[in-house]
Amino acid sequence: MELFYRTYGTLQGRTVVILHGWLGMSGHWHNIARFLATKGFRVVVPDLPDHGRSFHTDFFSYEGMARCMDDFLRSHTIGKPILVGHSMGGKIAMKMVDLYGDVYDRLVIVDILPRVYPWLMEKGSVADVILNTDLESFSARSQLYDHFRQNSVGDGWLALLMQNIRMETDGKGKAVFRWRSNACMLAKNMFKVAGGLDLSDIYLPTLLIRGDRSEFTREEDIGDFGVVFKNGSIVTVADSGHWVFVDNTEGLLECLMNYLN
Repeated sequence: MELFYRTYGTLQGRTVVILHGWLGMSGHWHNIARFLATKGFRVVVPDLPDHGRSFHTDFFSYEGMARCMDDFLRSHTIGKPILVGHSMGGKIAMKMVDLYGDVYDRLVIVDILPRVYPWLMEKGSVADVILNTDLESFSARSQLYDHFRQNSVGDGWLALLMQNIRMETDGKGKAVFRWRSNACMLAKNMFKVAGGLDLSDIYLPTLLIRGDRSEFTREEDIGDFGVVFKNGSIVTVADSGHWVFVDNTEGLLECLMNYLN
């Protein structure tokens, strides 16, 4: 089974691998990757399993994801790649370093900690909304938009949900809405996605980039970072929430370039 992926830059550049978040896809990082390529880096951005154009599976685990991505990188990168992971992708990158630390140059985590996020598993959460939404009962995207709004889905999640819905033709020739990603499986496994990680002490150079308005990396929680990452540093990007790369692209790029150089 092959992963869909995008590459930027030349083979001669240092390799940066970007792992997107839950319900994300490689295209979300196009502008970031293209900028890094202009600075001499080779950038590889896959659609993670169960996301975008990549294959679907029947279960989720961080160790399984980490092993899958490490296998992929061994055949698609040269030298020691730099790992950049956002949200769920950040947790996958953490587990990759935990399992195979010596094969990576350094790690950049974007707005996530190796902790449990209970609110992502509660009734009324975005995962709960997905599991209680019958896409085929809607006939227009505007109806879906209103449905998600009525279920208190916030702007960031709403954008992700709408990007993950496409129109297909069923066996009777009728146009119906379907999930682009393996959204229902991912939602059913939110207790794993939002769960904590069991990690050994990590000494690989690691940068945590956090949004100043993010509920995922609150001031009272970022002490969790230093417990695991013994060679780590933290920078805060102003005017940004969890989706730092959307809210303040320039701020994220400045942090990335300062660290990579």
